Amino acid sequence: MQRRNFFKGLLASVLPFLLPRWTRVQAHQAAVQPVTMHELARAVLPESLGPKRIQEVADQFENWIRNYKPTAEMSCGYGFTREEATPPSPAVHYVDQLRQLATAAEAEGAPFTKLDGAMQRGLVGRALAAAGLERIPSRPDGKHVAADLLACFYSSSDGEDFLYNAAIERAACRGLQSSSERPAPLKDGV
Repeated sequence: MQRRNFFKGLLASVLPFLLPRWTRVQAHQAAVQPVTMHELARAVLPESLGPKRIQEVADQFENWIRNYKPTAEMSCGYGFTREEATPPSPAVHYVDQLRQLATAAEAEGAPFTKLDGAMQRGLVGRALAAAGLERIPSRPDGKHVAADLLACFYSSSDGEDFLYNAAIERAACRGLQSSSERPAPLKDGV
């Protein structure tokens, strides 16, 4: 482990003298630590969820990414006979997108975590505009990690409950007895 770190350090110190300028820029961009999923979640999810719930949503999204299976058979739905499979993983460009957010924050003069919430949201908003996104997709599609995080949350049962401030519990079977009743409001809005 120490030998590996020694050679990394040696290569990093010799690299600027051996390679042209554009390669040094590439090396600097690769050295920038990408924004973490938890940092991004704190910037894009509603503050009213609270820090603990925001962290849980970020963890759930990371878990969704880890367990994503491309070409898995999807439910075709009622009345549709054509079977479909899940597309390739939308997470292919997430690290690059998170690194670009970190680089943009550094251009503002501070790491992403040190910027205030408005500046963080501004950076994310510009990144979403550059990706051509105008609305949250119905499911993560890989155009930008921030939009996919929001899509994953708001398409979930918990996200729908939060959005309507009601215990709809789409993923739970409430039975026919209570089907005519309005969902109860959430306690404390979360």
